[in-house]
Order: sequence, then C-alpha cells, then structure tokens
Amino acid sequence: MRFNLILVTIILICSSTISTANPGGKEDDVRSRDCAGSCHSSPSTNGQSTADLQLLFPDKIYAGLLFDMMSSVSNVDVSSNNMVGHNLLVNAEGAKDIPSNDGWEIVTDPNGGTNNFVQVVDSFSTFNTVNSTWTLRAPSTAGMYELYLAVQHGSPQGGIAMTGISTPFEVEVLEVPENLPRLAPDWQPQNSRLIGESTTFSLETLFTDSATVELKNGGEITTLEVVDGEFTIPASVNEGVVEWRVIMEGEGPVQTSPWFRLTSTVPGWEVDEFSLYAQGFGLMLLFLGLVLSFRNTTPRENKDYTHEIQNLQAIVATDTTPEITGPPIPESGLPEGWTEEQWAYYGQEHLDSIQGGVE
Repeated sequence: MRFNLILVTIILICSSTISTANPGGKEDDVRSRDCAGSCHSSPSTNGQSTADLQLLFPDKIYAGLLFDMMSSVSNVDVSSNNMVGHNLLVNAEGAKDIPSNDGWEIVTDPNGGTNNFVQVVDSFSTFNTVNSTWTLRAPSTAGMYELYLAVQHGSPQGGIAMTGISTPFEVEVLEVPENLPRLAPDWQPQNSRLIGESTTFSLETLFTDSATVELKNGGEITTLEVVDGEFTIPASVNEGVVEWRVIMEGEGPVQTSPWFRLTSTVPGWEVDEFSLYAQGFGLMLLFLGLVLSFRNTTPRENKDYTHEIQNLQAIVATDTTPEITGPPIPESGLPEGWTEEQWAYYGQEHLDSIQGGVE
C-alpha cells in the first residue's frame, strides 16, 4: 500500500513538468518579464511571437497626473483560447522591469485591475488588431522615460509558448503648468463593484472651479451632476464595464481626465468561518480515528491460535463419555454371523433371551 502511494505521488510530480505551455495562462498580477520562463517552462522551449506591438500615448503627459495609454497587438495567430498575456515593462532585461521601478503607477489595467501583467481574451489574428486601454499615473519627476510591451501566448498547433517584446517607446513627461485644473495627486478611482450597488465618488481636485462628469455606457454618453464634489453612478443590473471621466475648469486650460473604468461583477460565495473551521476540525478527528483503527487491527493470518488449541485439547482429555463394551464373549464364541461390535450392543439382549427360553 505504501509503495503504491509513493509511486502515484512520483508520477503526479513528474507529470507536472511534461507540458511546455500553460493552456489556461496565469492570473493577472504585478509580474516581471522573467515570468516567460516560470510560466511556460524553460525560455529555451519558447517560440518567437510574430505580433506587432505598439503603445499609443496622448500628446502631453504631465508629471504625477493621470492619462490614458493604448496598447495595440496585431499580426498574430494564437491558440484556441484566443488569449494573449500583455506585460507592461520599463526595460527588456527581465530584471527591475516593473513600471513602478521608474515611478509609473497603473491605476486601471485593461481588465479593471491595477496590474502590469494582464490576460486579454479577444479576436487576435493576423488580420485583426486588438487595442486595450490602460490608465496610468506618470512619474512625479519630469523627464524622458521608456516603456515596453511584451506578450505571451500559445501557438495555433498548441504545445509551444510564444513570447515577444516591443522596441522601446520614448515617453516625455512634462512639468505641470501653473494653475492647471487637475485631480489631486493621491486621489484614486474605484475600479470594481457588485451588481445591484450604486457607487458614489468623491472628487479631489486642484485649481478647479467647476467639474462635470460624463458617463459612457456602450455608445451612449450622459452627464452626471456633481454636488459638493460628489456624484453617483447608478447600479448595474448585469456584469459589464461603464466608463466615466471628469471635465475640469479653472483659471488654467480646461482639462479632461482619462476614461475611468468601473467593472460590475457577481457577488462571490460567502463563507461562515466558524462553520468552515468546525468542518475542518471534524474531518481531522475522522481522519485520526481511521488511522488509529487501522493501527489497532491485527491481520487475520497473523492471529495466535495457541490458546484455542490448548482449550480444545483439554476438552478432549476430560471427555468422560462411557465406552460401550457389552457382556463377556461366551467360551463357545460369538453366535454365528455376529461381529464384536454387534455383541457389544446386543449381546446382553441375546443372553437374556436364551435364559428366558427363547432362542
């Protein structure tokens, strides 16, 4: 039994390294590009992606302020799950390449999170271009910076992990003009909510006399009232994403914020922690009881029958059942045709019949 368990464990461990690619991909996360090796086996087993990669920026990016950036992936055939991992980086060396190392902050990634690695499922092909939107906060120090876009995806035939990285994109970050209406540097938008919940935002602005919020849901744009710096986005009845932005007016030039994305999701499972712990404790006791019961069970073939044999011998030795011997055999011998056994049982009856005058 132990040998079988060890054999099964070894097979499971070995089988986990057979595949060179992860068909389901990896979850969105803050991740360096060296994930190409850890997520898809050894980098030597990877193929070179044919994808054309682009990053598109607004005309002006100000230090410490928010802006929208678009990533573009085209000219690539992928596996049947239509998934491509997007990795936003600050160098191509695979070390210290996370955007935060250069002061960039990812406020909203294409999937509504705050990660530099996201998995995008879309209609990727050699005949189609897929664009994804990122909302970033620029570094607080003006200057020239570089950003890269790396991708990871499967091949149409399967079994091979394809990787690629763009050439560097030069990004100029400008000093913020004096009195420019803008959102406060430490203000953060909410990215997600549950279906059926309305969402109230409190805006924090600088050098802003008035603000207007535009809400985009599908192709329709509506204006929301801002009262005392607050506005409310109505509850959603379905899963999906709505986008909104702020138009700010003041002494300086009118400024428009990036489109912020608010994702509505289905509530997850609610777990009663006490019940969970109680069930775990009960399972532990059950397992312990099973282990002890197996340890205390003696195999049938190893049982000692010495005591039972001795008792049986004693019973046989003390058996006092009288032995039937019958009367003595006459000097003339047994009657004709009789056996000693017949004489033992019926001899006395024969003698009594002779004495009674009956032959």
